[in-house]
Amino acid sequence: MKAPGPAARKRWRFRSNLRILVRRPLVFMRVYKWPLAILLIGSLLDAVTTYRNLRLSGPEAEVHPAWRIFTQIFGVTPVTVAIGKALQAGCAVFVGSLWRRWCGVLLTLAGILYTLGAISNYFHILRW
Repeated sequence: MKAPGPAARKRWRFRSNLRILVRRPLVFMRVYKWPLAILLIGSLLDAVTTYRNLRLSGPEAEVHPAWRIFTQIFGVTPVTVAIGKALQAGCAVFVGSLWRRWCGVLLTLAGILYTLGAISNYFHILRW
């Protein structure tokens, strides 16, 4: 039986930015500064309008089930909203970092979706 050739031994390597994000976060921030800025702005707008909505309507008015349960357990305070939105943005950065080629696009898209969520919160587009 022959040994496998070099093409068979060569493994496909999954390329991600996760190692850069964990070991050298400043490099990650420098490379993706504009997508991260869009994500930060969208996340801040979403946090402010979410807090305003939750104060006016209560946690029961929240559309997202996990976020509704989180605010029902921990209450509606600026600290809980900030923690929840920071976790949400951190998950977006984590998922974006898994795909090196699409990282900037995913972070920008997440920031745009956060901004659309803020607009929806402000104008009360989605209501239960």
